[in-house]
Amino acid sequence: MTDGAPWLGPIEWCTVIEHHPWGLDVKIDDSDIIGVIDLRFINDDIIFINPENWPPVGTRLKVRRQVVMPNGQIRYTAREIDLALPATRQEWLDSPAGKAWLASQNDGQE
Repeated sequence: MTDGAPWLGPIEWCTVIEHHPWGLDVKIDDSDIIGVIDLRFINDDIIFINPENWPPVGTRLKVRRQVVMPNGQIRYTAREIDLALPATRQEWLDSPAGKAWLASQNDGQE
């Protein structure tokens, strides 16, 4: 039912280490993990697509892991809307939206 659904990782702190035309390289605090924040996922506000509005190198950000690409690149999101999402499937299923979704899946089934 929801086993195939993608879920974001837990909230982590990272530091911006480099700017690129496509977004930011970040290093996860307390680890050697380097990942990428695509320019669309730096902030909820569209103004942050413009590199002049990106957080400077050295800035600490809260992020959540989105996906690990086939080449091993780890992608993160720093958008507040993503940080506010439920952390687990069960947390989502227990939310009003999850309960409504479950009810819609069971409509007409006996």
